[in-house]
Amino acid sequence: MRVQFWGTRGSIAKPGPSTARYGGNTSCIEVRSARGTLVIIDCGTGGHSLGQKLKSDRKLTSAERKGLRGHILISHTHWDHIQGIPFFDPLFAPGNEWDIYGPNGLSRSFREILAAQMQHNYFPVTLDQCGAKIRYHELVEGSFDIDDIKVSTRYLNHPALTLGYRLESDGVTVVYACDHEPHSRLAATGDGEITGQDLRHAEFVSRADLLIHDAQYSAEEYPAKIGWGHSSAEYAVNLGRFAQVKRIALTHHDPLRDDDAIDRLVASIRGKLRQSSSSLEVFAAFEGQIVDVAADPAKGSTRRVSEFPAEIPVEPALARQPVLLGVADTRTSAALCEAVRAEGICVKTFSNIAEARKLIAKDRPSLVILEHDPPRINGMDMCRAIRRQANGHEHRLPSVLVSGQEDCESGDAAAVTDWLIKPFTGAYARTKIRAWVLRTACRWIPSGAPANEGRQLASPLVTRNQDLEPDNRFDRITGPQHERRRSPKRVAKSDKSALLWMYSRKIAPFESPTFSSRLGEIIARAASAPEKG
Repeated sequence: MRVQFWGTRGSIAKPGPSTARYGGNTSCIEVRSARGTLVIIDCGTGGHSLGQKLKSDRKLTSAERKGLRGHILISHTHWDHIQGIPFFDPLFAPGNEWDIYGPNGLSRSFREILAAQMQHNYFPVTLDQCGAKIRYHELVEGSFDIDDIKVSTRYLNHPALTLGYRLESDGVTVVYACDHEPHSRLAATGDGEITGQDLRHAEFVSRADLLIHDAQYSAEEYPAKIGWGHSSAEYAVNLGRFAQVKRIALTHHDPLRDDDAIDRLVASIRGKLRQSSSSLEVFAAFEGQIVDVAADPAKGSTRRVSEFPAEIPVEPALARQPVLLGVADTRTSAALCEAVRAEGICVKTFSNIAEARKLIAKDRPSLVILEHDPPRINGMDMCRAIRRQANGHEHRLPSVLVSGQEDCESGDAAAVTDWLIKPFTGAYARTKIRAWVLRTACRWIPSGAPANEGRQLASPLVTRNQDLEPDNRFDRITGPQHERRRSPKRVAKSDKSALLWMYSRKIAPFESPTFSSRLGEIIARAASAPEKG
């Protein structure tokens, strides 16, 4: 693969003399496979220059420039990762085709969120005025194919729902992980052990030929930036060593860090690597840099199989099962209740294990949040009590412990899924809750689908000059269930409002003929689906 950096700055564009070497534009990366497949990862302000290059690329014929085909992977919709979209010329050229991918939203679609920055009050041109044919894809954790590239997705640790991307093609692996904060505050210094959710992150980046990782802060700066959703350079390097990564490109440079400061940070890291005789190659990515990533025959295949289809739609009813909250501290409980409700999810509270068991049996929750403040309250004991139940759902129910500090070793023994460390912001709590709710909803997706149904069910919204094209691939709502998953009855009896919302949001506008002609058929099929005990 060939990787070119068009934007390496984080948070806000910072052009000027002090950033001239590493660049002032925000995140945007161009990836080309050996076969020529074009994938762009994030479209910050660096997307403008990339768009100009694609528009005038002399290597392309006139016909190819007019019929450009590409894919844009958006990690999340914070401004520094999407501000280039309104200025990306290839989206406005008729004849071009683009697929844009991003995290699944619960309350608003991915397309609606992207369009918001181009509303009349903020921008003179709307997203609907793009001349190119654009398909929007909402993603969860899993994998999908873009021509000859396999893309795997994983949620990162950030105050907005954020996806990391792992691209694999022809024996080459490139991983992009921005914006991401270490789950463990001890690991953030670069010296702590990789455990818990950080271990899960390490598995995602494992043995990459090139890891492009958030490195906005230094270990010294990080304590003042806890909860801001970014890594220290030292953490990224320690992660890379642990995960046996070949090369690391440090990116998402802090806007307050000038070129000389980046040089000093990289020199310090390389000095430590030499002292430990590490073969890991580390560099700070700069704007315009091209990195050719070749396959390593000694590494062997790293292509993964049997991953969940990342494009499969998550039914609103599945993503809105209640969240259980067992937190005695009134202030913390109120903050978490507000975070859950802000995601449009019902929250139910309990004060003892008996109440928790009743709620679990009755409501089939998607997540349980427990307080851990020993010796006053031992959330691990509560988690063990839930896990001891014979019901299979309880064994798989994600449990997040709210605590002033983590204890991953004891937490693993108690089957704790994740930690929410105090103090935390409402944005961080919302994101963690949404990620685990979506993971649970994905486990409840019906099984037994054809191998290509992940893409068939994705039903991407297609727009061109405000003309929505009907998509007839929405041909299944219910089906056989995975073992120990949500009962067929509860899936088949999805309420009409959820079906209306899902269909109008994914397939066609309310006024379209497709909506009128197929709505009755869909509701009838859902209501009459056979129930299997």
